[in-house]
Amino acid sequence: MKKVSKPAIKTLSGKVVTGRKGDHHKDIGASGKRGFILSDGKFAGREEAGKVAVKADQASGMKSKKLHTSNLKTK
Repeated sequence: MKKVSKPAIKTLSGKVVTGRKGDHHKDIGASGKRGFILSDGKFAGREEAGKVAVKADQASGMKSKKLHTSNLKTK
């Protein structure tokens, strides 16, 4: 089963900059499309990552379909 691994940002040039597990997007120090790296290594936008996190029981307190780093369970 796929899981959400860590936060990431895809810059305008297409480069994906990642944080560490437990980081927030603001900690990454880049600007662009916020998303997450999945366990298969793929970059996923916040909505796709939200679906994965819910299915893998990694999310809590989501008020929209988009996953925020604060909704991601760290354990």
